[in-house]
Amino acid sequence: MTGTATSLSLRPAGPQDVPRIVEIVEAAYRGEGGWTTESSLVGGARTHAGEVQALLGDPDVDLVVAAPGEDPSAPVLGCCYTSRDGDRAEFGLFAVDPAAQSGGIGRALLEEQVRRCAERGVCVLEIHVLQSRPELHAWYERHGFVPTGQTIPFAGRDEDLKVPGLGMDVMERDLTAS
Repeated sequence: MTGTATSLSLRPAGPQDVPRIVEIVEAAYRGEGGWTTESSLVGGARTHAGEVQALLGDPDVDLVVAAPGEDPSAPVLGCCYTSRDGDRAEFGLFAVDPAAQSGGIGRALLEEQVRRCAERGVCVLEIHVLQSRPELHAWYERHGFVPTGQTIPFAGRDEDLKVPGLGMDVMERDLTAS
């Protein structure tokens, strides 16, 4: 599978996308391919169909997918969501198919969510990044996020951690700055 940001269709996810979203997220975070894998740090499932379906039903969540070209039946290559809470939003479930990574799809998804959030009056976009992933921290910093110095507990099950005590670093992007 290949794709570039210049030939992407970015659209709201629908129920038909749930199986592919789960597949991409699992491959990106728990698989052995791609630079975003956390398989050496975390085991277990990253998401499941019920969680993704619940996101689709939440009015505060905007789940977006990327697919090549304009064909609505084209396979989804990536996804991400924002969950709004007033003038802030959390950015998450951010994944690109490992076979399509490094082609600008992630950047396109992030910037689409930034645009959508700004249109809805969101001032700050927050992300929680797994510790011990300096390459991910650096990517987010290159895309406007700054570390807050705040750390929160791992969002999943403690028994899935292969590194006991691993937490999440909070990073934020100011959407009011030009």
